[in-house]
Amino acid sequence: MAQLEISLYKKIADYYNSLYNSLSAVTQPAQNALYAIVDITTNYGDPSGDAAAALAVELALLVPFNLAYAGSQNIVNSIAPILDAVKAINNYVVNNSGEAVSVTAKVKLDNFVNSVSWDGASVPSGWESLSILAGYNTDDWN
Repeated sequence: MAQLEISLYKKIADYYNSLYNSLSAVTQPAQNALYAIVDITTNYGDPSGDAAAALAVELALLVPFNLAYAGSQNIVNSIAPILDAVKAINNYVVNNSGEAVSVTAKVKLDNFVNSVSWDGASVPSGWESLSILAGYNTDDWN
């Protein structure tokens, strides 16, 4: 099979860098909203000043907002298909490198990744993080 075009690898790495950064940001807004609900009785209260009414609002909203926060954590923790895609492209690069059989898979991937002209002069941190989570050693990536 033919080797993957470097420009395509870079484009995918950039997209997955954005994906990783977006996933990393999913839980914080949900957590902030949950904390705002938890703080209703202490920070917001009821417009009428009725503490019992404020507590009733908090109790009515606590469970759905807690479930939403838990759901956001599930989204972040359910990255197995994403890691499978990272493995697929990195394994494809290794398996089609054209380098000698004696060259290790790590060196084959390092050579390919380091041949990419990255916009920030180095591999996007999200792509590197996903590659690490997928089981790759990225110590020698630019």
